[in-house]
Amino acid sequence: MTTSRTSRKRTGLFDYVGNIVDDTKEFVDDVLDRGREVDDDNRRTARRVLRPDEEKDSPEDLADLREQLEELSKTVRKLSSADSSHSQPSKSR
Repeated sequence: MTTSRTSRKRTGLFDYVGNIVDDTKEFVDDVLDRGREVDDDNRRTARRVLRPDEEKDSPEDLADLREQLEELSKTVRKLSSADSSHSQPSKSR
């Protein structure tokens, strides 16, 4: 706020209403300023998050991922073959 309550010398009903209007205008200005700051922060954060990665995957990382994928595929094949050998025939009614 630009003025303090103790420095005001207004008295009377119209002056009281004028003080309320002044305080309301200052409050709205503060809210709008804070809203602009939040909007700017959100835009900066979105730009930072959506910026493309500058680091590319190395060939070693890709080879390691392929190896892990192959191990997982083998495990899935083992589990599916073990499951099919343990399954019981369905009963017909």
